[in-house]
Amino acid sequence: MKSIFFILGFFMIVQNGFCQSLDTAMLKGNWQLLRYDAIEKIKQSPSYQNASPQAKEGMDRKITRFLDNTFYHFTDGDSLYYIDLSEGALVQRKAVYTLEDSVLTISESGKRQNKQAKILELQENKLVLTPLVNEEKGKMVFQRVE
Repeated sequence: MKSIFFILGFFMIVQNGFCQSLDTAMLKGNWQLLRYDAIEKIKQSPSYQNASPQAKEGMDRKITRFLDNTFYHFTDGDSLYYIDLSEGALVQRKAVYTLEDSVLTISESGKRQNKQAKILELQENKLVLTPLVNEEKGKMVFQRVE
């Protein structure tokens, strides 16, 4: 019985240590979106597959523009600046972020609802997260840029 409590205690300490190992200091800097699983799902959808070559070309241009221009800049403290695609236009947005137990919460001024994502991987040059609003969207993979 003592060994069961020891094992449970050990796993709780290890899990708690992992959650605390994510530090906002690791997020600081510029990140560019490289890959987003939702885009692959769009490309595999019947709507995309059955579209005319011209329609596919238009969708591919939008996807490329989205990937080429999606940057997140985490600053000292809790500020986040990012580029968003809104109705075809690139818009720079400002938000405040918090990190708690590997959950990133982004609060944009003027918006009622916060965005949340679970950080799956955070390394010096790689950030992988998944939106918590709709986990079917899959992973978003970012690379640190200068």
